[in-house]
Amino acid sequence: MKKISIALATTAVAGLSVLSAGPALAVGLPFNNCSEAAAVGVYNIPAGTPGYQLGLDADRDGFGCDAAGTPAYDANVVARIVAENTPVAPPVTPTVPQQMGQMPVGGADTGVAQTPQGDDSAALALGGGLVLAVVGGAFVVRRRMATN
Repeated sequence: MKKISIALATTAVAGLSVLSAGPALAVGLPFNNCSEAAAVGVYNIPAGTPGYQLGLDADRDGFGCDAAGTPAYDANVVARIVAENTPVAPPVTPTVPQQMGQMPVGGADTGVAQTPQGDDSAALALGGGLVLAVVGGAFVVRRRMATN
């Protein structure tokens, strides 16, 4: 029974981690190599901060583009570069479609305007991921029970 619980928990965690990693993977890293980082004055990039990636950390000590005698890491420079390279969507002005040009005779003017609904694609993706996690877990459990 413990194996079944572990399999279900692992499947759920894997499904949720893939869904939550989507937005993080969409953000581009500001530097392709240490030469690009040095060109804007960024050195010694600590792990876990914007701009750090394993490819910049040659000696795997937790600091990318580290060099003796260089300035300390400045998070403001990296934040500015990330902000400049992140596309900003133009503001969306909700529009109410006109169905009638004039209120018909005898019609009730309720004064209630219909507004467009928001995009629910994130909730739909999360729900789909959870369904896949549960179905995948059930499949694993049934396969295990069939082999026992």
